[in-house]
Amino acid sequence: MKTYCLNTEVSSTSIKKIIDDIYSKKYVTIAGCNVNTVVRSYYDENLNKIINSFDYRIPDGYPLTWSLNISSKKKYKRLAGADIFDYFVENDTKLRHFFLGDTDEVLKMMKKNLIKKNEKFQISGVYSPPFTPIDDWNLEEITKLILNSKTDMLWVGLGFPKQEIFINRIRKSLPEVSIYGAGAIFQWTAELNKRAPTKWQEAGFEWLWRLINNPKRLWKRYLVDNTLFIFLFLKQYLKKSQFNKPLKT
Repeated sequence: MKTYCLNTEVSSTSIKKIIDDIYSKKYVTIAGCNVNTVVRSYYDENLNKIINSFDYRIPDGYPLTWSLNISSKKKYKRLAGADIFDYFVENDTKLRHFFLGDTDEVLKMMKKNLIKKNEKFQISGVYSPPFTPIDDWNLEEITKLILNSKTDMLWVGLGFPKQEIFINRIRKSLPEVSIYGAGAIFQWTAELNKRAPTKWQEAGFEWLWRLINNPKRLWKRYLVDNTLFIFLFLKQYLKKSQFNKPLKT
């Protein structure tokens, strides 16, 4: 049975299943979903279609996971995209990885730190796109660059929702590549920002950690979206169908 948080269909899966799919060359697309994702998707029908088109829409955030468990018979566990990434960094020696996003300096620092952690980790390429709208990019050229690298896994660090929109645009041109919208992972790997400590994550306050460390960029997002999420979730909770159908039908 499908389970929805607002209008987003959230996947019930495990890190192991996703990693197995990637190694088995099932060429999956993965969207990390949190409160921000489901609220923005609720108000943007086109974005909602894009998110729901991904093979996996993982509950990357404790508030989203807890909310699902209130009404769902399934027992969701938080599935952080950063944990999937860390698995590959620490263990992978077979796949080729391509990193697209952020600045050349950040990508340079990432490469240095990745090889330091795992000298057999294979980086097939990196690309820092222009800081302009996706419509201004030469997608054919970017796609060709990725294809020529013969990569197995593409990590896109453009931030939500730009990275999900970009992945949707190029997906058909990269049928034999698994793709993940990596969000803040690039900054964490370059050690320019720190991921929230485990205790903060388990308490559901990773968003607060990020807000404290980047208030100018994130204050409006968390203030507005978190408030809207509480209201919309209560609305969905009171419906007879609850999480079995999208809030908007």
